[in-house]
Amino acid sequence: MTVCEPALGSGAFAIEAVRQLAAEYLTRRQDEVGERIDPEEYPKELQKVKAYLALHNVYGVDLNSTAVELAEISLWLDTMMEGLQAPWFGLHLRRGNSLIGARHAIYPRFVVEKKRGWLKAVPNDLSLSDIPGDVSEGRDGAASGGIHHFLLPAEGWGSAINAKEAKELAPEELQKLKQWRKQVLVQPTKAQVDTLVGLGRRVEVLWQLVWRRLSIAESEIRRSIAVWGADDLPVGGAVTREQIEQSLADPNGAYRRLRRVMDAWCALWFWPLTEETAPPSFDEWIETLQQLLGRVGNVRKQPLGQLSLASAANWKDLGIAEESDLGFAMVSDVAKVLDEHPWLAAAERVAAQQGFFHWELDFAPVFSRGGFDLQVGNPPWVRPRSDVEALLAEGDPWWQLKSKSTAREDAAHRRLALDAPGVATLVREANGEVAATAAFLGSEVVYPATAGLAPDLYRSFMSQTWDHAKSTGSVGLIHPETHFTDEKAGPLRSATYRRLRRHWQFINELSLFEVHNLVSYGVHVYGFAREVVSFLQATSLYHPDTVERSLEHDGSGVEPGLKDDAGKWDLRPHASRIQVIDQSALSIWHAILESDAVPVGQSRMVYTVNRATAAVLSRVAEAPRIGAIGLQLSIGWNETIDRSKGRFDAEWGVPESWDSVILQGPHLYVSTPFYKQPNPTMRNNKDWTPVDLEALAVDAIPVTQYRPCGDATMYGSAYGRWTNNGGTVSPRSAYRIAWRTRAANTGERTLIPALIPPGTAHVHRVSSIGGPEVNSRILAVVLGVLSSLVSDFLVRAVPKSDILMSTVERLPMVATSGPVSDRIAEQVARLNCLTKAYSEFWEDVSGNSWDMGVPYFLAHQRRVAQNEIDALVAYALGVPLEDLLTIYRTQFPVLRGYDGDEYLYDSRGRPVPVEIRQNWTKSGKPTSEKEFPVDARTSMHPTSGTAYTYDLPFVNCDREEELRIAYEATASNYPKSL
Repeated sequence: MTVCEPALGSGAFAIEAVRQLAAEYLTRRQDEVGERIDPEEYPKELQKVKAYLALHNVYGVDLNSTAVELAEISLWLDTMMEGLQAPWFGLHLRRGNSLIGARHAIYPRFVVEKKRGWLKAVPNDLSLSDIPGDVSEGRDGAASGGIHHFLLPAEGWGSAINAKEAKELAPEELQKLKQWRKQVLVQPTKAQVDTLVGLGRRVEVLWQLVWRRLSIAESEIRRSIAVWGADDLPVGGAVTREQIEQSLADPNGAYRRLRRVMDAWCALWFWPLTEETAPPSFDEWIETLQQLLGRVGNVRKQPLGQLSLASAANWKDLGIAEESDLGFAMVSDVAKVLDEHPWLAAAERVAAQQGFFHWELDFAPVFSRGGFDLQVGNPPWVRPRSDVEALLAEGDPWWQLKSKSTAREDAAHRRLALDAPGVATLVREANGEVAATAAFLGSEVVYPATAGLAPDLYRSFMSQTWDHAKSTGSVGLIHPETHFTDEKAGPLRSATYRRLRRHWQFINELSLFEVHNLVSYGVHVYGFAREVVSFLQATSLYHPDTVERSLEHDGSGVEPGLKDDAGKWDLRPHASRIQVIDQSALSIWHAILESDAVPVGQSRMVYTVNRATAAVLSRVAEAPRIGAIGLQLSIGWNETIDRSKGRFDAEWGVPESWDSVILQGPHLYVSTPFYKQPNPTMRNNKDWTPVDLEALAVDAIPVTQYRPCGDATMYGSAYGRWTNNGGTVSPRSAYRIAWRTRAANTGERTLIPALIPPGTAHVHRVSSIGGPEVNSRILAVVLGVLSSLVSDFLVRAVPKSDILMSTVERLPMVATSGPVSDRIAEQVARLNCLTKAYSEFWEDVSGNSWDMGVPYFLAHQRRVAQNEIDALVAYALGVPLEDLLTIYRTQFPVLRGYDGDEYLYDSRGRPVPVEIRQNWTKSGKPTSEKEFPVDARTSMHPTSGTAYTYDLPFVNCDREEELRIAYEATASNYPKSL
């Protein structure tokens, strides 16, 4: 059984796999033979099995050579036993970039003969499982007659031209590399195709030689270990480690020749902009390949009696056969090739730095047996992106110390940093490497499973481990889950569903990993791709023990949620946590989230913590969607790009009018367009203070930290347009529903919408919808639906970093006419229409004039109204009261926690400030004003400067009871509304 950790690190997963496999082997073997190991001898026998597995069955790759050495030491320390010599892991644990390399894949000749047809086509991956039979029978490899993908120029060659900084920092080099790409990415002539086919045959011969050498080497390094219950285990020893290392390091041997070609092909993807040596022309490329790999069909035949690969039974015979083959193929001495083709030496420098790894070559014996039996690990959770500011900080520390800055300051400090010695070169090279990595991982030719997606290392590892698995093999990976909710990842999602066997999704609140506590990740167990989707799933887990015990739970008791009644993360096991995901479940997800254009098998995943919340999905699956209303989107100003263009700049203050307002996420909360305002210090996104709604002026305008720049007409025209009866209008001309684009998936609330008035702009961390042809009443009903707990639950059930328009459009919609929607619209308008800027909206919704008596300003009054909206929306969508309460109880632990503690109200309905609440608690929570005097109950609001005295009694409100009352009243008042 072969075990591989493809992102090796210190080898922690490989070590744990060895431990568990060794224990499982002894358990099963004792049962098979009907014997029991003496308890005193068991630790020694277990150690022998571990040592045998670690030495002979474990493989791994890591780009960091120190990590590989650490993994070797760790494996040795964990498995060392008396009498065992120091191990050698050199054939199995390798330094290299697991994701970037060449593979055993070919293009049929006709594809190459089409006009540059191979550049976009995915090559055919050919298994190495036939290679033992081919060698023993003296047959050509299965790929003979085709052209290996790494023999042909790739569209990704010279990807450094895509580096963002290339045009500015290396304009001449950029043009040269672009020109070379045009010259090398040409259609081969018929003669060149013939040559490439011949080179393909040579590749197959060398691959057979490499497979044979590595197979003998693996056999000869086997140690003699007396594994309990296993007789006649093979033992090597005829070939020394030194002989193996010398052979594999021989630059003129088959292994190094073939590897050098693969490395060169990869290196041309990463060709540096600043490399002085010119990359090869197509003709020089082919000539170099012939010198390294040899030629076929134009030299004398091998004499009779000459030793062949098929008859090479041992190390010595193999050396003779290899030497004979290379001689008859008329290969050139590698030193001579390097001297004649300087580009090849430059390519080797790139390869040495990047560590390209070619799995099917370096682990050819494993792939000749069909692949790995078990692959485990925790691949990197990063995207290939360049941190330019960190690079610039090497020349000017200001880049690491700054907070908010103007575009002018950025430009000045950029020039200063780039003028520092070596910084411009550092930025060029680092950006070039990132661009090349992104191009390689994003190539549909190299990674077809992730075609069209932004490159992400964990996704590439997923795809790769599937390809490297034996047909009966298993893969167990810990990695992020953005592909489950990424709208563009449908094909990858479909492939994932068909391979999944177990899916346990965790949130890092217990800091099991050294990443942010809100990071979501999953344990994913994969097998071969099945026609029918069927896997077990549990979500919102915080500890592995929870899922293990849930698998054995009898289903009794209250279903768990995100937090328990004590406010702690819910670790309770329950059978309802384990859900079977099949075609039926996918169909419900599809109805909730997708349009008919999306296949059911590509539906985004819905994360429900228990079966009760999952049942809510089926209830709303058939409801109409918000997208049917035809709302239009405004994405606002890009906070980086548009600021650099001079559309706006950082400046704290109160704008002169709403036309100069640029809103940010913290300005808004659920049905609250005046929520917080930035402090003058503007240090970060938490440097904000709550707005005092009770002291809000009739003509109040939000305090902002951005101001428009330049001509007002240009400012307006650059903001975007909406269609209107064949023409266009500015989104800023209408009332809009705005929401925070960034999703706080485990926060108090996730979907945070509010109404913004005409004239308002916002940055791209806020999105807004509306339309010149959408009346205010319908907009109010839509806002009511979006502000409800049901919609919030549906959004956080599909966690992702951003809440996009497509997410909002797929949310269920209530009827836009009737008494229920009338009530929703009225309550929404009272919550949002806080100043005279909203007067027209209120008049459209209610038919009455607006004054300061219309809005709800008091916190408890606003709470009651929002609870009523939650009940109205749930009732209109057919969600039963108990399901609504379960959603609140299990899916909104932070809100529930605040309700039980922090949300304390005085007798007037004002929220009690923190300092008064603390004083009240320290005083024993008195109920008499005599025991809690006025000065202890008085506090000045930090934004308005108004002093408020808070009247006893202080109470926490029971939202479940409030929702129950609101729901029952709704059902009583509108019995026929459904």
